[in-house]
Amino acid sequence: MATRKEFCQCCLAAMLAGMGAPLLFGRKGDEVTKEEGKEKEKKIIAYCGITCSDCPAYIATQKNDDNLRAETAKKWSAMFNAKISPADINCDGCPTESKRLFSYCGTCEIRKCCREKKLANCAFCAEYPCAKLTAFLKQAPEAKATLEEIRSKKG
Repeated sequence: MATRKEFCQCCLAAMLAGMGAPLLFGRKGDEVTKEEGKEKEKKIIAYCGITCSDCPAYIATQKNDDNLRAETAKKWSAMFNAKISPADINCDGCPTESKRLFSYCGTCEIRKCCREKKLANCAFCAEYPCAKLTAFLKQAPEAKATLEEIRSKKG
């Protein structure tokens, strides 16, 4: 069995590769709004560049949807050969101050680094891309694209 870190990295990479479920984690700091008709959709960007607001754990938590929690736990348990219960499917997004985070978020080294440096996300780091982030981004090309887009706009 893989370590928790390896499991979560595989989860993230699989989600980003489009293996049947929305993204696992999300975007931070640089919040994006998207107009669709008159409705605006707020995107939450994680420190690593993944979009939290697209994650079913985040959606289930925000809507307090126990059916989506159960469905997501079942999908992720099967997809990643792990025991994930509906109670594990509670998250307010990586950049939150809330204690409600998917289990890996609380131990994520990228999240920890950005929080220590008081950065909105890795795109704002002088050391971008560090070895830790580079290893992750190899598995998450969409997160890399998001961080690159933020970097191009911050100039």
